Amino acid sequence: MAHVVIVTIGTRGDVVPYASLGAALTAAGDRVTVVTHASLRAYAEEAGLGFAAVPVEFGAGPLTSVRFARTLAGRWLDVGRAIAAAAADADLLVLAPMGTLGYHVAEARRIPSMGAFLQPLEPTRAFPPPLVTTRSLGGRGNRVAARLFRVAGQVPFARATAKFRRELGLPPLGVRATFRRMEEERWPVVHGFSPSVVPPPEDWPAHRPITGYWWPAIEGEAGGLSSRVRAFLDDGEPPIFVSFGSMSWPGLTAIVGAALARLGRRAVVQRGTADLSADGANVLVVDAEPHAELFPRMAVVVHHGGAGTTAAALRAGVPSVVTPCTADQPFWAARVAALGAGPPPIPLRRLTAGRLVAAIEAAAGYRPGAEAIARRLASEDGIGAAITEIRKRTAAARNSGAAEQPPISGASESPPGAGAAGAPPGSDATGLPPEAGGKRFR
Repeated sequence: MAHVVIVTIGTRGDVVPYASLGAALTAAGDRVTVVTHASLRAYAEEAGLGFAAVPVEFGAGPLTSVRFARTLAGRWLDVGRAIAAAAADADLLVLAPMGTLGYHVAEARRIPSMGAFLQPLEPTRAFPPPLVTTRSLGGRGNRVAARLFRVAGQVPFARATAKFRRELGLPPLGVRATFRRMEEERWPVVHGFSPSVVPPPEDWPAHRPITGYWWPAIEGEAGGLSSRVRAFLDDGEPPIFVSFGSMSWPGLTAIVGAALARLGRRAVVQRGTADLSADGANVLVVDAEPHAELFPRMAVVVHHGGAGTTAAALRAGVPSVVTPCTADQPFWAARVAALGAGPPPIPLRRLTAGRLVAAIEAAAGYRPGAEAIARRLASEDGIGAAITEIRKRTAAARNSGAAEQPPISGASESPPGAGAAGAPPGSDATGLPPEAGGKRFR
């Protein structure tokens, strides 16, 4: 029996898929510990997994990329120490993108590690980095932008990471050198989304496969739909679902309320971070409900384009109206439209009651596309494929006799305050304009 430690940082959507993966590993005989925020402990424990806390919380309010980075940077060293403590007897570290301090822990412990990502972050000519733009920068530009962006994303933490490596007794290894070494040693990564949604690019390495989604099996076992939701659904035609997850925007409640009033249709509105509400006898306002059970009973799902919500809507075979705001949301919104599972997305900053009404009315025409992708997702076993890759990693480590990673000569830390290589003033962190010309990835 192996002890697998999974490290993930973020919100609910950054924990539930890993809890599902961990539950499957536990069923296969492993012991699994999830290292994440104390506020998300329940998701690990409901899946029957061990838990260890990182000493940071993001608090109330919308979680923007800037607030995410600033909050983490102030506690980065403490996060690393928490991962090291949880991994004291680990046999394998499985790391989400913001859990990569575990890479250094694994080096110090001489145990294997691997990535487990929910977004397509691997540099490719096929599309630009999803956290930057949905507009192609050209084949070479897409790859360069992805490489620059992943380095820039670690620069705020470089000083603390350097100190952490010293505490672990490891030699210096800068940000760029870390990514270079990962490539040289073919550090494996499994991607927890569907190849039917994001076809594997031709230039992606085989040791970083797209496995399929890691569906949250714990949802149906945690009580299912509440009785009031079930009663509402049984009492009429399929309603519209509206939620913006952890996103917030001025006037959202007014926009949603006006749109639903114009439509005059039944609706389920999830409060979320925006604290949405709506009036009317045909409107039900709810808190958390299991999407796996709720979405198949909807006529259309209006959401912000988070990876988990997008996946649940696609799985349900229900059309989506996506209103992306930040991070990877525009990428998933573009994929929904490209798959024919929903109308063109409406950026949250441009959302009006009229635009929302028009998109919801158009959504019914996209049901065939949504149902087609749902049938393809139903044939996939993402968790099974991911476990196969995890077994390969542990077997390779056993066969090699050690997972120690040799330092690269000349590796050094990025200088304090350094950004992406050559990033000019006025550009984003990649050194490229955020919406450089080119066609949108289809």
